[in-house]
Amino acid sequence: MRWLNRFRRASGKENRSKETVSRPVVRAAPGIAAIFAGLREDRSHGVLDLSTVTEANLRLYGRFAQWIRFGDLLYDPPRGEAWTRALESLPPLPDRPYDVVMVWNLLDRLPPEDRPPLIARLAELTGPGARLYFLVDGSGGATKRTLHFSLPDINHVSQEEVGPPFPAQPPILPAGLERILSPFQVAHAFTLRGGLREYVAHWQGRDPRATTWWTR
Repeated sequence: MRWLNRFRRASGKENRSKETVSRPVVRAAPGIAAIFAGLREDRSHGVLDLSTVTEANLRLYGRFAQWIRFGDLLYDPPRGEAWTRALESLPPLPDRPYDVVMVWNLLDRLPPEDRPPLIARLAELTGPGARLYFLVDGSGGATKRTLHFSLPDINHVSQEEVGPPFPAQPPILPAGLERILSPFQVAHAFTLRGGLREYVAHWQGRDPRATTWWTR
């Protein structure tokens, strides 16, 4: 399977290039619990994770999903035409939309002009009933570091800072996020310590592709 080969390549690349600058911190993740709440553990779903592959995430998604893809966009998103090509290369599922998309804090990594194309592409890959997970840093710091995420269980996230600092984009406020996400809308929002905010968003409305577990 191509995604498994990509898992092996990405894991090797990550281990070679990751420079850890902090110990992993395990924190409560109510947004993770919310995005998987009500999903049947029958491997009938499809998950798209825009980060690189980790074994822990793969195990957790495998409880719910038969179709699992990783976008490898989070840690070094390209710019300009390369960004357009990267979005086009995100693989659709053959016969159905994705049910869950893990965007993590990718919006924080992108300049404002690159955010709408991302949401437009996710709208093409999903449909009404899909759930999207976002993490936004509202601490207001002038610089940030790349965060590496791993899911030890459905209620917690392990995260660690890796690599050199980079200039922070202007903070995304809740009202601004609502505008960015259209046609998705925020269904759940959680404010965490340190200025982090977790969001779960879903499509507005329904259509025949909507999964049966979705409720507003």
